[in-house]
This record gives sequence, structure tokens and C-alpha cells, in this order.
Amino acid sequence: MRIGFDARALSTASGRRGIGSYIRGLLTALAREVEAGGDELLLFSGGGSGADGADDGLALPGVRRVALGRPSRGITLWDQIAWPPLLARLRVSVFHSPFYAIPRFRPPGCRLVQTVHDLTPLKLPASVSKHNARIFRLNFRLARRADRLIVPSEFTRGDVLELLACPPERITVIPEAADVTPEEIASADAARADVLARLDMKRAYLLHTGGHDVVKNLPGLLEAFAVLAGQGRDIELVIAGEHGPPTAPIIARAAMLGLLDRVRLPGFLPRRDLIALYRGATAVVYPSWAEGFGLPVIEAMSCGAPVVASSAGALAEVGGDACLYADPADAAAIASQAARVMDDASLAADLSRRGRARAERFTWRETARRTLQVYREVAG
Repeated sequence: MRIGFDARALSTASGRRGIGSYIRGLLTALAREVEAGGDELLLFSGGGSGADGADDGLALPGVRRVALGRPSRGITLWDQIAWPPLLARLRVSVFHSPFYAIPRFRPPGCRLVQTVHDLTPLKLPASVSKHNARIFRLNFRLARRADRLIVPSEFTRGDVLELLACPPERITVIPEAADVTPEEIASADAARADVLARLDMKRAYLLHTGGHDVVKNLPGLLEAFAVLAGQGRDIELVIAGEHGPPTAPIIARAAMLGLLDRVRLPGFLPRRDLIALYRGATAVVYPSWAEGFGLPVIEAMSCGAPVVASSAGALAEVGGDACLYADPADAAAIASQAARVMDDASLAADLSRRGRARAERFTWRETARRTLQVYREVAG
């Protein structure tokens, strides 16, 4: 097979978020699986400053790259016009899009695979702008034309069956992973004091990662933190993630609650710094309204951090009995679960132990192996 993989998202802001983690983790493992199986992996990357036209930071020996100029506007239309002749010229057997829309038309002999991470823009339209909502609706309609849809959880599979009306035999559940290595943990532990000093943090802290989007329910997190602070607890709250339009309302909400001196928003953090924060957190609190998988939960568990997660979406499916859960609409319940971790050292240690054990079940190698099997099935 000649497998074409659309990795252009790595050259955009999305590359610093969950979609970037998915693409990097999958491709790094997939390149090894493809090489061992005698297939060929063709990577479509965005234009950048690297010698090969890519700025994605991936080192994938033996993988052929094709650098594509990404238009600043009209990428959805560009995709529909440009992909068919390009896929035909390169004789691609299977084309996999992990984020952008698949082409409505494809050359003979080319099979299409689409990853649908979640259907949040359909279920919670207010979580995205009106412009992006229209693009997502178009992408999801086109996804129904794929030969196979990959979803990261049974929860998302149910949403795809209900909202996209796709035949169940064309949907495959393949969980995602984190793969935090012992070497990364050792490096992060050695750097933790410097990271905390750089952020001017001197108290115990709760941590949230995963961005500032509306769906992350950060107002609910701040309300829960206000409950804990009102109990006289000497703690801080770190909300990591790239700053953007949703950040200003978060700051305003923290100010309204009188929490500005206790809430840290360090912005986007490199992987080592993020692991260091996971390792030092009293608990990771993730009260999202909806998640198709929840990579930050797996990351936190891999690092041994106790997790308090939302009972909504796929988070309980991912975390199993290794997390505590709360209704995302109930700030008092979120605060109560976090307080349990803070007040019970044996519970915190047990959650840490169970979290690490559960996270070990999710590996990018297994994700890649199962994804490659999907390619082989659709290619016939």
C-alpha cells in the first residue's frame, strides 16, 4: 500500500493541541509499523521553514514528505479541488485525514479513512464560532462518504451512529494514548523546581490542561476552586493552554470571584514543563462538558497525578476506576471530589497507582497497529 496521511494541522495552532498530540503520537508509531510491513507512508505536510518544507518537528526516517502550500482562506474549498488529482498523480492507495475534510471525490482505487475525534460542534454549537460550526458540519457530512471512520471511544461511536447515521460496520473504535516515558518523567522531575520558580508558584496547586475553549467548562472549574479557597485552603489553580479569545473571559471570571492572585495561566507549555506540572499537582481537575476521548486525562494518569474528571462524554470510559468523577454542572460536587484527594493521602496514592496502571493499557504502538489494520481492510 501507499498510504497518504494529511499532517498539515501540525503546522497550525491545532498542532499545539490535542489533534497535534494525536497526529504526532500516531505517526511516530505508524512509521515503524509501516516500514516493518513493507508498505509506504506518504506524509502531506504544511509549508514551513524546514529543509523539507515542514515545521512539524517530526523525525520520521524513510517517510516521504510532500509539502503543500496551505491557503490562508478557503482551505475547505481548496481541499475539494486539489486532493483528487494529487492523490491520482501519487497513486495513493489509502488516504487518511485526521482533522480536515476528506475529498468528496477520489481517484479510482483510492480508499478514504477519516478520524472523527468527537461531534462536540454538533452537540454543543455554542462551543465554536458560527463560521467554524458551518465548516464542521460540512466536514461531518463528507465524513459519511469515507470507507472507514476511526473514532477514539465507544462514546464517540454512539454519537456518530446517531448524528451522522453511518453504517456501524464502517466505524472502528481505536483509543488514543500518551506514552510518557520514564526518561521524560526523570527529566521533568529534575526540572520541576525550576518550572515552578519560573511560574512563581509557592503553594500546592490543582492543574487543568487542554486549552481554554468553552467546552472545557473553565467557569465551572473556577466556581469549584472558589469553594475550595473559601474553605481556607492554601492552594493555587494552574490553567495551562494556549491563550486566545476565550482567555479574557476566564481572567474576568477569576477577578469577579476574587481569585486572580491564585489562578495561573502560563499559556502553552513545552512537553517537559507540562509533565513537570502533572508530576507536582495535588490533582488534575478536568470538568469538561464533553470529550470524545480526553487525552489530558491519559497524560495525567501516565504521570501519576490523581484525576478528578467530568462524568460527561467519554472520560469515564477512558479513566475507568482510576479517577474520581463529578457532574460538570455541579461546582460543589467538583470541589468535593478535589477536596477528597487533598484530604486523603491514601486515596491520592491509590488513584496515582491505579491511574498509571490504566494508562499503560493505552499505547501509540497499539493505536498505530490497529490503524494500519484498518488501512489494509479498506484497501482489500
